[in-house]
Amino acid sequence: MIIVFGFLALAVVTALYWYLWRRLVRDTTTGWGLPRQLGTTLFVVGPVLMFAALFAEVGHAPFVLQRALAWPGFLWMVLSLYLLLAVVAGEAVRPLLTRILQRRAAGRPEPEHAESERPERERPERGAGLYSICGHRRVGATSPDGEQLSPQTEPHLKQLTRTQNPTSTPTPAPSRCLFVSRVVGGAAATAATATVGYGTYGVLRGPRVKRVTVPLAKLPRAAHGYRVAVVSDIHLGPILGRGFAQRVVDTINATQPDLIAVVGDLVDGSVKDLGPAAAPLASCRHATAATSSPGTKLKNTAQPHPQLWGGAGELPGWCGVWPSVRRGDC
Repeated sequence: MIIVFGFLALAVVTALYWYLWRRLVRDTTTGWGLPRQLGTTLFVVGPVLMFAALFAEVGHAPFVLQRALAWPGFLWMVLSLYLLLAVVAGEAVRPLLTRILQRRAAGRPEPEHAESERPERERPERGAGLYSICGHRRVGATSPDGEQLSPQTEPHLKQLTRTQNPTSTPTPAPSRCLFVSRVVGGAAATAATATVGYGTYGVLRGPRVKRVTVPLAKLPRAAHGYRVAVVSDIHLGPILGRGFAQRVVDTINATQPDLIAVVGDLVDGSVKDLGPAAAPLASCRHATAATSSPGTKLKNTAQPHPQLWGGAGELPGWCGVWPSVRRGDC
């Protein structure tokens, strides 16, 4: 049953990536040139890195390998999700844009014959036996020295004139379908990339503080102004390491809290791998105590004791809310 589900999930993912490749690569390029080759390579290497990162995390691969695969793999996973949403949204815009272009094309006047666009001195004469060679009107055809040529020689001279003065063929404009595909695909790729880029920047720059006042009617007067710093979803792991933990600690200390509460998803990995990354948490300054909860991923990978998260051995002042910690131990 698990194998069947795995093959079904793989088929669905493959179909979705084929749809993205078709809309963003095949429909926006002509032939197997460099743009299509680069786009196809991206849509092959990206999913491979994504599955490699997932399997490395689930299979508890060496932490060095997890860190090497995490950034490109998980970043591509998020980017492909937003690409899918943007491309699906673009399906509603595609027929509308096509109809607008069709109306604009229908409203244009028909172009005149190519012959009417040529300068007057280059147009052939309408009369019998009259035509223009090199911009000079002649009756019949003449040689360079002015002698009259026989009718049998005229076709050869015309062919020679066309060979020596070839007309430049303009590069054909892209078709309406290709133009619409490029506009919609480019807009979808730009929107998805900008969204993921802004989100990544927001995570890497550290948490932001939102101050909320909670009025409690029965709160003792001595507890007035008591500050609680609530932190969640830190997710220390292969992507976010010691530098990010230090930024979190600096932000918390700037608020001068009386109590620090990490309410969930502190780490994504084992104590052995993430102990050094969590070491800055020991420098959190608070007046009374700090509590932490590991989150869903840590319960299956790490030993349930917060003092193991100090890098050097302890987190002074921290007490944990873990399944194995009895009430009153803190």
